[in-house]
Amino acid sequence: MRLRILLVVILLTMAGCAAREAAYGPAPPETTATAQTSPLATPAPTTPTPATTPYIPEVTEPPFVPIFMSKPLPQHIINQITGVSFHEGWTPFGFDFLAYLTVTHADFEGNSRHGHMIVAADIADEVLAIFKEIYEARFPIYSIKLIDYFDAVDYDSLVANNSSAFNFRYIAGTNVISRHGFGMAIDINPIQNPYQRGQTIKPAIGEPYLDRSYVRPGMIIPGDAVYTAFISRGWIWGGNWTSPRDYHHFERR
Repeated sequence: MRLRILLVVILLTMAGCAAREAAYGPAPPETTATAQTSPLATPAPTTPTPATTPYIPEVTEPPFVPIFMSKPLPQHIINQITGVSFHEGWTPFGFDFLAYLTVTHADFEGNSRHGHMIVAADIADEVLAIFKEIYEARFPIYSIKLIDYFDAVDYDSLVANNSSAFNFRYIAGTNVISRHGFGMAIDINPIQNPYQRGQTIKPAIGEPYLDRSYVRPGMIIPGDAVYTAFISRGWIWGGNWTSPRDYHHFERR
């Protein structure tokens, strides 16, 4: 009896499900709640990790320091000038008669540079004071190198617009030792301040500067910083001579 009742219940249940499916269609399959990502969806922005830049300390050049210094000729300078501007057995004094100077000057671009020259030791301090005064006035000097860089050839130094002092030699055409030969003369900016005797101009490239009324940088004019620095200390300027006129030349007597 119970079995018969159970079969009736099962049959009735199956009949109800069939009727519901016929009316509403089959039930959708059960799904798990998983996130679906659309292939067209834009991914969420991410914050990039900044690159690590190594610390590089700032490098600054040390400030330029003007130098005005005198000392006895160092051995490497003695080696450099022997047989060039200094001739043992011919030059009538020893190396201790001379002094090696380091001086600072302004160039034609306004930069500060160090130069070197050799003068008589007795006037070394005076020459340092002269060039310090010229530097403070910012008067431009193209180059200050030993004449030995030009194999002691005076004209080659002039053409290079080099300012120099000691060079043991005689005055051209005489047996008289030049004041340069005693370290008692200094030439400054030979191109802007040429030498003239008649039609002879040294260096020839300096001819346009024979017009002293048209003052250009580097020219020495009476009353300017260079003229005053030398003349006030008793030096003689070749620009005041009648013949020759030697505008680049100062000498001490």
